[in-house]
Amino acid sequence: MGTVPMAPRAAKLKILVPINFSRKSEMALDFALLYSQHFKADVYLFHVFEDKTDDFRRLDRLNEEYMERMKQVAMVAIQRLAAQGATHTVEEVHRRIAQGKPPLEILKMAGGISADMVVMGASSSSDFRKFFAKVPCSVVLVKEKDPTFVL
Repeated sequence: MGTVPMAPRAAKLKILVPINFSRKSEMALDFALLYSQHFKADVYLFHVFEDKTDDFRRLDRLNEEYMERMKQVAMVAIQRLAAQGATHTVEEVHRRIAQGKPPLEILKMAGGISADMVVMGASSSSDFRKFFAKVPCSVVLVKEKDPTFVL
Protein backbone atom coordinates (compact mmCIF):
# COMPACT_ATOMS: atom_id res chain seq x y z
CA MET A 1 0.00 0.00 0.00
CA GLY A 2 1.18 3.50 -0.83
CA THR A 3 1.13 6.40 1.52
CA VAL A 4 -1.04 9.41 0.99
CA PRO A 5 1.06 12.57 0.71
CA MET A 6 0.22 15.14 3.32
CA ALA A 7 -0.79 18.61 2.22
CA PRO A 8 1.80 21.21 3.13
CA ARG A 9 0.83 23.25 6.16
CA ALA A 10 0.31 26.90 5.57
CA ALA A 11 3.09 28.87 7.18
CA LYS A 12 2.15 31.13 10.03
CA LEU A 13 2.90 34.81 9.81
CA LYS A 14 5.22 35.88 12.64
CA ILE A 15 4.48 39.40 13.81
CA LEU A 16 6.86 41.05 16.28
CA VAL A 17 5.27 43.83 18.34
CA PRO A 18 7.70 45.78 20.54
CA ILE A 19 5.80 46.95 23.62
CA ASN A 20 6.78 49.86 25.84
CA PHE A 21 3.26 50.16 27.32
CA SER A 22 2.59 53.48 25.58
CA ARG A 23 -0.57 54.33 23.65
CA LYS A 24 1.36 53.91 20.37
CA SER A 25 2.45 50.40 21.28
CA GLU A 26 -1.16 49.52 22.20
CA MET A 27 -2.23 50.82 18.79
CA ALA A 28 0.51 48.72 17.18
CA LEU A 29 -0.82 45.61 18.93
CA ASP A 30 -4.35 46.43 17.78
CA PHE A 31 -3.07 46.79 14.21
CA ALA A 32 -1.21 43.45 14.42
CA LEU A 33 -4.31 41.68 15.74
CA LEU A 34 -6.53 43.23 13.07
CA TYR A 35 -3.99 42.45 10.34
CA SER A 36 -3.95 38.84 11.49
CA GLN A 37 -7.60 38.43 10.48
CA HIS A 38 -6.40 37.44 7.03
CA PHE A 39 -3.60 35.02 8.00
CA LYS A 40 -2.68 32.35 10.46
CA ALA A 41 -0.41 34.29 12.75
CA ASP A 42 1.62 34.25 15.91
CA VAL A 43 2.26 37.53 17.69
CA TYR A 44 5.46 38.07 19.63
CA LEU A 45 5.16 40.80 22.24
CA PHE A 46 8.61 42.10 23.07
CA HIS A 47 9.68 44.49 25.78
CA VAL A 48 13.19 45.90 26.11
CA PHE A 49 14.26 47.56 29.32
CA GLU A 50 17.35 49.71 29.15
CA ASP A 51 18.25 49.79 32.84
CA LYS A 52 21.50 47.94 33.34
CA THR A 53 21.69 45.93 36.51
CA ASP A 54 23.60 42.99 37.86
CA ASP A 55 21.07 42.51 40.66
CA PHE A 56 19.55 39.20 39.60
CA ARG A 57 16.74 39.39 42.14
CA ARG A 58 15.71 42.72 40.63
CA LEU A 59 15.94 41.21 37.14
CA ASP A 60 13.70 38.34 38.20
CA ARG A 61 11.14 40.80 39.60
CA LEU A 62 11.28 42.90 36.42
CA ASN A 63 10.87 39.82 34.25
CA GLU A 64 7.80 38.73 36.18
CA GLU A 65 6.35 42.24 36.16
CA TYR A 66 6.85 42.81 32.44
CA MET A 67 5.62 39.34 31.48
CA GLU A 68 2.42 39.95 33.45
CA ARG A 69 2.01 43.44 32.01
CA MET A 70 2.37 42.08 28.46
CA LYS A 71 -0.22 39.40 29.21
CA GLN A 72 -2.64 42.06 30.45
CA VAL A 73 -1.97 44.30 27.43
CA ALA A 74 -2.75 41.41 25.09
CA MET A 75 -5.95 40.45 26.92
CA VAL A 76 -7.19 44.05 27.01
CA ALA A 77 -6.44 44.51 23.29
CA ILE A 78 -8.33 41.34 22.38
CA GLN A 79 -11.29 42.43 24.52
CA ARG A 80 -11.20 45.97 23.10
CA LEU A 81 -11.29 44.66 19.52
CA ALA A 82 -14.01 42.13 20.34
CA ALA A 83 -16.15 44.93 21.77
CA GLN A 84 -15.82 46.66 18.40
CA GLY A 85 -16.85 43.48 16.59
CA ALA A 86 -13.35 42.70 15.30
CA THR A 87 -11.89 39.23 15.49
CA HIS A 88 -8.38 37.95 15.00
CA THR A 89 -6.82 34.65 14.00
CA VAL A 90 -3.75 34.82 16.21
CA GLU A 91 -3.01 31.29 17.31
CA GLU A 92 -0.43 32.14 19.96
CA VAL A 93 0.80 35.24 21.73
CA HIS A 94 4.41 34.86 22.82
CA ARG A 95 6.06 37.18 25.30
CA ARG A 96 9.75 38.00 25.29
CA ILE A 97 11.94 40.38 27.28
CA ALA A 98 15.46 41.70 26.73
CA GLN A 99 17.78 44.16 28.37
CA GLY A 100 19.73 46.62 26.23
CA LYS A 101 19.25 49.24 23.53
CA PRO A 102 15.77 48.86 21.97
CA PRO A 103 16.76 49.20 18.28
CA LEU A 104 19.50 46.56 18.58
CA GLU A 105 17.42 44.19 20.69
CA ILE A 106 14.44 44.48 18.32
CA LEU A 107 16.73 43.62 15.39
CA LYS A 108 18.10 40.61 17.25
CA MET A 109 14.62 39.41 18.14
CA ALA A 110 13.28 39.92 14.60
CA GLY A 111 16.13 37.79 13.26
CA GLY A 112 15.90 35.26 16.07
CA ILE A 113 12.24 34.46 15.46
CA SER A 114 12.45 34.97 11.68
CA ALA A 115 9.80 37.67 11.91
CA ASP A 116 7.75 38.40 8.80
CA MET A 117 6.75 41.80 10.10
CA VAL A 118 7.56 44.23 12.90
CA VAL A 119 4.62 46.39 14.00
CA MET A 120 5.60 49.16 16.36
CA GLY A 121 4.66 52.61 17.51
CA ALA A 122 6.46 55.31 15.56
CA SER A 123 9.52 56.32 17.55
CA SER A 124 10.79 59.85 17.90
CA SER A 125 14.28 58.54 18.60
CA SER A 126 16.92 59.00 15.91
CA ASP A 127 18.44 55.64 16.96
CA PHE A 128 15.69 53.92 15.01
CA ARG A 129 16.72 55.39 11.63
CA LYS A 130 19.61 52.90 11.40
CA PHE A 131 17.24 50.15 12.52
CA PHE A 132 15.08 50.47 9.41
CA ALA A 133 18.03 49.90 7.10
CA LYS A 134 18.91 46.63 8.85
CA VAL A 135 15.59 45.04 9.74
CA PRO A 136 15.15 41.68 7.96
CA CYS A 137 11.43 42.07 7.26
CA SER A 138 8.73 44.64 6.59
CA VAL A 139 7.96 47.21 9.27
CA VAL A 140 4.70 48.95 10.10
CA LEU A 141 5.02 52.16 12.07
CA VAL A 142 1.81 53.03 13.86
CA LYS A 143 1.29 56.77 14.25
CA GLU A 144 -1.55 58.44 16.10
CA LYS A 145 -3.94 58.08 13.19
CA ASP A 146 -2.62 55.80 10.43
CA PRO A 147 -0.09 53.02 10.02
CA THR A 148 2.82 53.51 7.62
CA PHE A 149 4.55 50.57 5.94
CA VAL A 150 8.32 50.75 5.74
CA LEU A 151 9.87 48.12 3.50
